[in-house]
Amino acid sequence: MLPHKCPQPYHQKKARRQQERHSLFVVLLLFVLFFIAGRATLKSVDEYELENANLAALIEQLKLDNRALLKQQDFIQNSHKIDLQAKQESRRALTKLHDELADIKEKLAFYQRVVAPETLVKGLYVDSFEIKALRSEGGYRYQLVLAQGASQKKLLKGRYDMLVRGELAGKAQQFSLKELLIDSKPSINYSFRYYQLLSAELTFPSGFVPTHIKLTVKPSKKGRVVLELEKAWSEVLRK
Repeated sequence: MLPHKCPQPYHQKKARRQQERHSLFVVLLLFVLFFIAGRATLKSVDEYELENANLAALIEQLKLDNRALLKQQDFIQNSHKIDLQAKQESRRALTKLHDELADIKEKLAFYQRVVAPETLVKGLYVDSFEIKALRSEGGYRYQLVLAQGASQKKLLKGRYDMLVRGELAGKAQQFSLKELLIDSKPSINYSFRYYQLLSAELTFPSGFVPTHIKLTVKPSKKGRVVLELEKAWSEVLRK
């Protein structure tokens, strides 16, 4: 059934006013709903910003904790380095003390043999013989100490020589002391009553590898015993 429309202008105008009122009510209602929805949206944004602020504060705290941990790690690493350095210095000091002690013992043994009459060492003997590498490449210094027993007070004279054997360019080679002396002036003679320290510098040809050394001490007086001492190069080389 179709709706009845009143032909009277009055009734049509009244109906149009009612429709306008209904439209205005609907518009107001929609405005109120949009306003409420907007307020709800703004509240969510505030909460989001608050959450972001909390996260930012947490990140800053984590950065501080990370810096503290890095400092702690650096401290541990530095402590480890200091401990390692202290151990190395202790080893070096201990090695030095051992060397000094060995040197003192060697000197004490020497003086005991020379001075103490109860040692009863007779005649000429080699108290010590060693070779030390110099800083210059291929350079060495030998140190030979000759002595005689405390009961002997005669002046001893003579000469000594060395023969160094080794390899050069894959072949056996040997050199005498005169061939190896850096300075040709040092005398290879000795003369003493109690003991004498003999020392000079040596140099080897490039590529020569010494393996053995033979020391010969020959008194000038006939009938005296000639001393011969042969050792591996590593035995006389002082480290």
